[in-house]
Amino acid sequence: MIILFLSLVLIFMARYPDKYARESHEINVRLSAERLSHIDTTKIVIIGGSGCGFGFNSQLIYNRFDLPVVNTATQAGIGIVMQLRMYEKYFSKGDIVLIIPEYEQFTKKCAFGIESATLYRILYNHYPEALKYLTPYQVVNTIKFIPRYFRVAYACKDLIFDTINPYHRSSLNEYGDVTSWEYRNHKIGIPAHTIQNDCPNEDIIEIIRDFMQVQEKKGVKCILFPPTYMSQSYENSALFINTLSEALLHYGIPFVTPTERYKFDDSLFYDTDYHLTYEGATLRTQMIIEDLDSCLNVAL
Repeated sequence: MIILFLSLVLIFMARYPDKYARESHEINVRLSAERLSHIDTTKIVIIGGSGCGFGFNSQLIYNRFDLPVVNTATQAGIGIVMQLRMYEKYFSKGDIVLIIPEYEQFTKKCAFGIESATLYRILYNHYPEALKYLTPYQVVNTIKFIPRYFRVAYACKDLIFDTINPYHRSSLNEYGDVTSWEYRNHKIGIPAHTIQNDCPNEDIIEIIRDFMQVQEKKGVKCILFPPTYMSQSYENSALFINTLSEALLHYGIPFVTPTERYKFDDSLFYDTDYHLTYEGATLRTQMIIEDLDSCLNVAL
């Protein structure tokens, strides 16, 4: 009887809506799936954490390649593993998929989305169909966050979300980029971070490698880019980043360009060491276009 009661309580907690999630840019997970399901031509798809959401001007990519662009970016805490699983069914021959995990997404907990309630919060509130992609490992390690999820969701039940906030869903454009450019030109003080892990998780590298190989057999061009990272945080985390680069090379899926290329000056970041200002996002997009030109010309 006690077990049944506790189970019912847990189910109630798990099904409680999160107002922040529903009004924030996290809705891009569902919007991206909808966009992809309606595109039946060759397309360019961006997969990554919020550093991609806050770091692209996809209109420039469309202008250059004349192909539909879908930026699927959302909070990195959802895990790169889930991001790949959610969208792979929409990829077909001729597509170009840019895989741009944040550096932390190469660590086990972040890669699988099991270091916070983010994975569950986003899926339950926006894309519950994707809950079926959870592995038993993820399920076991996600359930423990349900009470925390409920506490936070209940605490923000009366949230009034300012629509000019870049994190509001209205800031998303038709590609999935987070805009509110004028607001983001005002840089907020950003502390530098250090990735503490000595080395990346090789299971994650294998998952990305296997995903890329399967897609390549379908005729999908997958390109692994390093994320754009704030200079000071990059220097602080150089050991991890260098070890990661070597591991990717060992597994046959090196970054398409040296990581240093996307080490940007601190002044180009808005409020985290991955979120760019308008100037930074435009510069990053122009560089991505240059690298894509090089990759695609070589492929041809």
